[in-house]
Amino acid sequence: MSMAVYDVTEKDIDIAYKEKNNPKIEKETNFILSQLFVFMSIVFKNRLQSIDFDSHDFQFDEEFITSEKNRLFLLNWLDKLVNLDEHISDFEFGKLKLNLEEWFYLIGGKEISFTYQKDYLLTPSDVAEKLKVSTVTVNKYVKQGMEMIDTTSHHKFPKHVVPLWQDPASCLKMQMIAQNKKLIQQTGQERFIKLSEEIAEFQYKYGVNTVSEAFKEEDVDSLDDPFDYFEWRDLEEEKNELLKRMKEEK
Repeated sequence: MSMAVYDVTEKDIDIAYKEKNNPKIEKETNFILSQLFVFMSIVFKNRLQSIDFDSHDFQFDEEFITSEKNRLFLLNWLDKLVNLDEHISDFEFGKLKLNLEEWFYLIGGKEISFTYQKDYLLTPSDVAEKLKVSTVTVNKYVKQGMEMIDTTSHHKFPKHVVPLWQDPASCLKMQMIAQNKKLIQQTGQERFIKLSEEIAEFQYKYGVNTVSEAFKEEDVDSLDDPFDYFEWRDLEEEKNELLKRMKEEK
């Protein structure tokens, strides 16, 4: 993006929000989004093949895009379109990708997908070795929200998942985005079925019906790997909350 276009766009964003002109705000949001897709696909072509989203099912969240938070997002993305260097680390690229996903879902997007270059993908064994864990643990990470790509032959991971997973803030954001994505893309009934299936795996593994029967809360801190406890507990809480909402809607 040239500085001339940058200056005009920055001015248009400022005017749109000062006038509280919703159609103009939507126009500027759409412009920045489309520019980001083109920018990332071209500048990071050594990592990315394409970015795709379902344009037929896309509808802006008017409450969010007219908010001050979105105005700041737009200005921040505008700066990146001008100043971002293509020679950034996998970690920085991963954070950029997470931020784009986060914003996409906030403005009303339903589904966005990233197709990576083959040489930018790692096998589960590669990821396990780099994180110094077992492949079984990597599978647990995937259930928690670690980004994974389904290829025609087997599962692969983009290289940025390793440094992102090692960074607490980025790891948490990746998990939150994965969780929000599930909620957006599944109906209440579909989500309820999925939750029941995941809980059933723990019930079969431990031979009891609830997490409280399998674990004593006071002993959790002493567990070598407390993943099962926290995952099962969160699944039960989400299922109970979802069941409550479904009953209220009837």
